[in-house]
Order: sequence, then structure tokens, then C-alpha cells
Amino acid sequence: MSRHYDVVIAGAGIIGLSTALFLRERGLSVAVFDKGEVAYEQSGRNWGWMRTIGQDMAELELALASRPLWRQWAAEGDFGFRQCGLVSLAGDEAEWAGLKNWLKHAAGRGLDTRELESADTATLLPQFQRHWAGALFAPGDAGIEPDQAMRFLEKKVLDAGVVMVPGNAIRRIDISGDRACAVETETGRVTADKIVIAAGAWSRWLCKTVGIVIPQLRVTASVLRTTPVEGGPNVNVASTRYCLRPRRDGGYTVARRNSSLTCVTPDSVRFMRQYLPNYLKQKQLLRVRAGTSFFRELQLERRFGPEKSNPFEDFRACDPVPDIETLKETFEYLKEDSPVFRSSRIASSWAGTIDVMPDALPVLSPVARYQGLFLATGFSAHGFGIGPAAGRLMADIVMGEATAASAAPFRLERFHLNDD
Repeated sequence: MSRHYDVVIAGAGIIGLSTALFLRERGLSVAVFDKGEVAYEQSGRNWGWMRTIGQDMAELELALASRPLWRQWAAEGDFGFRQCGLVSLAGDEAEWAGLKNWLKHAAGRGLDTRELESADTATLLPQFQRHWAGALFAPGDAGIEPDQAMRFLEKKVLDAGVVMVPGNAIRRIDISGDRACAVETETGRVTADKIVIAAGAWSRWLCKTVGIVIPQLRVTASVLRTTPVEGGPNVNVASTRYCLRPRRDGGYTVARRNSSLTCVTPDSVRFMRQYLPNYLKQKQLLRVRAGTSFFRELQLERRFGPEKSNPFEDFRACDPVPDIETLKETFEYLKEDSPVFRSSRIASSWAGTIDVMPDALPVLSPVARYQGLFLATGFSAHGFGIGPAAGRLMADIVMGEATAASAAPFRLERFHLNDD
């Protein structure tokens, strides 16, 4: 390991690794640090979707641009990539109106998404006996095994010449004048011309070491894996009752999009003004819990900041306990609607911590206050599928080559929290 790089990246998830790959392809020396194992947190725990349906218009371009990149990577290595398509099902007329409205706004962007007639839905999903108000189908969407994809990407990044330093926490960013010039790690100081914070749910704390505020909160989402299912659906399925993806082991990854949990913390209060409008629109998608976590978080945040110990090495992995009761309920909904699942059982379950932003859009941005400092975080559960194109855009931003139109929706300044 050198003591100087063109770019140092904090965070070895899909965004950090994708950014590193595209920067290395431009000839820069790049090192990626992570306090724990590569992709141990949300990048390896997500649903494994590459989807376009339902994406915000600002993210839709990244979703579409990620499709050929995922296909290219799948031609280079086997990580369970299946272009099986995604069916988004509406349980009632209000949901169906929302899906049609999304499709109307997304028209003209090169989508392959189409409305399905009831007969088409029955043909595509003969295993389901529930009546749906309507459905959209995107045949170009895909399913991926996240853990295997991240092992592939890790090897690809290493083969490209990126230096990987797992198990080595960055404690703080060093600032000289108005420029970010180095990172202080567990094993010493490493200088860099440019520094990218892509630390997922930990980005808020790392930004705090240099007094930068990002209105980022954390949400916990639970997932289950079924035993193999004979004659199950061959497509990804999205609905408010359950979401699922066929796995290469014959089972299914199953989750529920309206069951994420967040605990009230000091940051919840601090950023209430930013989050409240979006929460009121979509509060059915999130459960809020109050309790002792507020005081634990208050005590914890006092350990982070400028001139503080910033003990990232005390928190090697964010490994939350899954909400097994909600998962069981979700699985029962699935078995009720699709009898083919009644002979299967829950083989395993897990949970992940998702970094979210008030508008559910990521921050892909330079930090105005400090030259050479960049952020790539807050993907709000959308990061895995759009990760390849998001990494390429982040590399363009770091190099100063991104167009204003492509970068504008993701700038940190949209929140006006850093005197910008």
C-alpha cells in the first residue's frame, strides 16, 4: 500500500467499488478503504433487483444506463444474472393509477415497460390466483445474486489495479486550508488528491468529522429466502403484499416494501423539516419506532466530529436483527395468493441497514466547502441496481467531466445545510 493516491474512497460497497473501477479505467491510482469486509453490509443484503419500474425520473437514466453495464459484466463472470423482467402489480385502483401516472411521465426515455391486460398478467403469472387492478411489465429488468455479484466486482476491481484495504477504518478526513488532502486510517495517514465518501449508512458520521452535514437517516429492511419451489414464477414480482425474485438455487428472495423500520434518533428530530413532506406522502411504506435508541444514538454521536476520537473501528459491521414476524406475515400473504409456495418454507432471513435521503435521491456531488472532497451516498434502497451507472457518473464528477444535466439532481447543495 502506498501512502499517496490520486483518489481514496471510503466504503467498499457497490458504489465505492464501481466508482473505483471507472476511475481506474481513466488511469488514476485508487485505493478503497473499509472498516469491515468488502460489501458485507447492504450491497450484499439487498433484494437483487435491477429495475426501472417506479424509479424517480432523475434516477431512471441511471437505471437504464446500468442495464448494459450489468449485461457486460455478466458476460465476463457468472453471478446469477437473469434478465427475467419485472412485473409490478397494483392491488387496487389507486395503486394502478399511480403506476399508470409513472409510466406516462417516463414516456419517451427509451423504456420497454408496457401495461398488461388481465389475460397477459395471468399468462405471465399463472401461479397467482389473486385479482389485480392492473400491472406493468418491464422485460429488460433483471435479477442478480447480490453476494455473488459483489465477489465478482471485487475481483474485477482488484484485477484493474485498485488497491483494496478492508478491515481498516478511516477515522477522519484531513483538511488543509480549504482542501481535503488526506485520510487518517487505523494504520496511519494516507494522502490523496481527491477523496470520495461512499460509506453508505456511515457517511453521515464520516462527514461529521469535517463539519459537513448531510440529512441522512437509517432504515432497517428485512428479507427472507425460501426453500426451492417447483413451478414458481420466472419473473421478479413487485406488489404491496410481497416482492420476490427467483434465485439460482431454486428458491426465492422475498421481502415487503412497506415494512421498513426506522427508529427515532436525534437526527430524526434534527432533519424533520426535510423529511416530513415525503414521509406524509408515503408513510404507509415506513414504520417509525420510538425508544431507547434515541438516547443510545445521542451518546454515540458525541464520539464523532472534528477533534474527536471517531471510533469507526468499534463498529465493523451493521448487522441488524430481521423482523421475523413481518417476514412470516409476508410469506403467508404469498402462499395465500400463490398456492405453489405452500409446500416451501423459510430457509433463512436477514436484515440490512439502508441509508436514506429526504427526497429518496442519492447524493453524487462535490462538497462545495472543501476542494477535492466528494460524496456518493444516500441511495435509499435503489443503489444496487443502479450501482454501475452511478459509479460511472461519480467518476465523471470526480474528473470534472459530468454534464450539468446529469449531475444536478444529485448535488448536496439542494438541501442548503452547509452555507451553500
